[in-house]
Amino acid sequence: MVKKVFFLLPFMLLLFNLGTNALAAYEKIFDQAQLFTEAERTELNDRAMTLSEQAEMDIVIVTTDDSEGKSSSEYARDFYEEHGFGYEGTLDGILYLLNMDEREVYIFTRDKGTKYIDANRVEELLDEVYPPLGEEQYGKSADIFLKELERMIGEGVPIDSHPDDSGYSYGDTENVYPVEQHETGDLSWYEKLGIYLLISFAIGGITIGTMAMGNRGRSTVNARTYLQDNSFTLTRKHDQHYNTIVTQQKIPKANNNSGGSSFTGGSGGGIGGGGRKF
Repeated sequence: MVKKVFFLLPFMLLLFNLGTNALAAYEKIFDQAQLFTEAERTELNDRAMTLSEQAEMDIVIVTTDDSEGKSSSEYARDFYEEHGFGYEGTLDGILYLLNMDEREVYIFTRDKGTKYIDANRVEELLDEVYPPLGEEQYGKSADIFLKELERMIGEGVPIDSHPDDSGYSYGDTENVYPVEQHETGDLSWYEKLGIYLLISFAIGGITIGTMAMGNRGRSTVNARTYLQDNSFTLTRKHDQHYNTIVTQQKIPKANNNSGGSSFTGGSGGGIGGGGRKF
């Protein structure tokens, strides 16, 4: 029985990780400020997921009414890193933030996302998504963001842009990933999620059934089986105290004075973006 448990444990952990990763892969909308209707949230999530797969970048939309005292750029960067966004082991992606705490819209780009959405395109996106925000049409603003982003990525890397602080040069049009049109025959994310869940339930049922079968005929042998009653008697006990000495040493803090609005990392790219108050 013990061998069976040790055999099944890694399998169960793998199953759990597959289920968790599958659910995380389909979550692209984090509406913490509750700005979208349920229908808007579903539609935006479906489109963001499709665009992420086609562009091979993580496309995420986030709303918040509590930026934790951070600027929009800091909040977007921290949210992106803490949730481990990126595409297949990279940090490539773009995050659209509606910060209701600061009344600001912010577009955050990382690595390959910075390559496609340079400073000029950030301003173009902000021009398009800004008008609906004044009318509190937040779902419409996010919808425009995805449509314009899809168009820009489909056009490829900007040719006439200049290198930014992240070190990217945009004159090279190699590795351009045009966005393909979504075919109506493809499975929707609901259908894919349903398949994942059915597989998880099936494997989970087999695992539980196997463990239940192994529990039959469990041995009742224990330590008392081989110990005669009253054959062991405690005759003497005492406590002994050992002195302990605790020393304290102050560790000086590292002097870290690095600054700047962007940095390099991941696959050699960096961070970019920009925002606007509304």
